[in-house]
Amino acid sequence: MININKCDIKETVNYLNSVIEKKYIPGVSFAVVTSNDSLDCYLGNMTFDDDSEVINKDSLYDLASVTKVVSTTTLALMCIEKGLISLQTKVKEVLKDFPYEDITLLHLLTHTSGICADDKRYKKFYGEKSIKKFIYEKELNFEPGTKVEYSDFGYVVLGFLIKELTGMQLDKLANKWIFKPLDMKNTMYCPSDFGKNAYCVPTEITKDRGLVKGYVHDGKAFRLDGLSGNAGLFSTVSDLTKFVQMILNNGNYKGKQVLSISTVRLLKKCYTSNLNLRRTLGWIVNESSSPMGDYYSDVCLFHTGFTGTSVYIDFERNCGIILLTNRIHPIRDNPNITSIRNITHNLLLQAYDQAKED
Repeated sequence: MININKCDIKETVNYLNSVIEKKYIPGVSFAVVTSNDSLDCYLGNMTFDDDSEVINKDSLYDLASVTKVVSTTTLALMCIEKGLISLQTKVKEVLKDFPYEDITLLHLLTHTSGICADDKRYKKFYGEKSIKKFIYEKELNFEPGTKVEYSDFGYVVLGFLIKELTGMQLDKLANKWIFKPLDMKNTMYCPSDFGKNAYCVPTEITKDRGLVKGYVHDGKAFRLDGLSGNAGLFSTVSDLTKFVQMILNNGNYKGKQVLSISTVRLLKKCYTSNLNLRRTLGWIVNESSSPMGDYYSDVCLFHTGFTGTSVYIDFERNCGIILLTNRIHPIRDNPNITSIRNITHNLLLQAYDQAKED
């Protein structure tokens, strides 16, 4: 078993300090995680302002689409465990007003539903009823199951489905089923409702909303009052470490079986190997085009968030990497995050492999 403290992260720290110096990102939180230990690091500031607060272990990040895997996918899998639904269940069986006959839960989870990837006209609408109507009136982009096309709207629908199945709002359900069992005390939707604004790392300065801080950046989730299947979750490196450790321990966290062993086994399967991109349930699975570096293993999970967040879980190495930035601050026109992710993963996985050898 590896001693995580032998993992030499100096090169990673030097590299990330250099990209902070170049003003590619204001700051960063990251961690290397094993099934029973972790090594975390906090660099830089919340913003580029001279009087900015520094990044620390309490810094709360808008996870953006990492919400899809930490919360929404996990809740869907738990619904399967509890016998409420199966991967082959048609969405229309649960959401009676859903217009598409052949879309299943599996299609939503693997982004193979054909539901429109994005359409900026959603910005005219607010609230579940009008957003739902907007999505349901659109034609499918392709026949379900024939292509992988990442769809925010597909995961918005998945959020509606989970709410209908359980009779609970996503925030209450995630807190009950995931965050409390994992002791994730600083993971939440709508942090402003809990007086957590000061801890929130700001995202974009927008024309219509000004500086976004303490509220979800994603426009769809914002129009659903911060409670959506596609985005809305805020968290810290230390809380996400607990989630990653649970997955690495076959669903177990400190003696509590949060996910079943059978469910974690499902996550190791690629469901789209005959299609254009490799996806498992919610996650990317060892997909070469994803920015997780060059040393990823044959059995690994990965997901990014638009705000500059990502989580990597490597079953072969028994490790994970959490990388949290606010790369869209002050504006979203920042292409550097792809190389930052790739290089950071390369440096950390090399350090981990070396520590394992020593």
